[in-house]
Amino acid sequence: MLCERCNKNEAKIHLIKLINGKKTETWLCEKCAKELSDIPLKASMAEGAGMPFQNILSGFFETLDKTKKIEIVCKNCGLTYSQFKKSGQLGCSKCYESFNDLLSPRIKRIQGDLEHVGKIPVREGNEVIQRKRIKKLKEDLQKAVIKEEYERAAVLRDEIKLLESQREVKIDHEELDR
Repeated sequence: MLCERCNKNEAKIHLIKLINGKKTETWLCEKCAKELSDIPLKASMAEGAGMPFQNILSGFFETLDKTKKIEIVCKNCGLTYSQFKKSGQLGCSKCYESFNDLLSPRIKRIQGDLEHVGKIPVREGNEVIQRKRIKKLKEDLQKAVIKEEYERAAVLRDEIKLLESQREVKIDHEELDR
């Protein structure tokens, strides 16, 4: 098969482009492929024979790295993501919002979750645990209502009322002891 561009040399490269869901295929010789493509090609395809796939891809990604990159900047303090990567320190609390898409996967991988749980004080530990339990039950109640699981919602509602009443009784006893 001849090259579809120069119609002189034998076509050895099958170039497939997929742009906005539209696929175009072209058969090219090595010379025309080098002229058209941004992907670096060996002087001869024979040189690349037996080459590991990773080496082929590394050349492609090196080309992509040279393309223009978009820099994310915190609107509050002006810190760029590149500066953060170098220093390892964020400039302000708004940086978490600005770099959220890039930071969240890393934080989750390192810490196991995105929500900070923290430590519970020994003296008031039961009170904190009780409040968190009630908060979680209220969230579950909202989800059950949205899913129209009314029997489960009723059980959750009753459990919330019980825990809140126990909490109020405990608070009343503590005030009487003072």
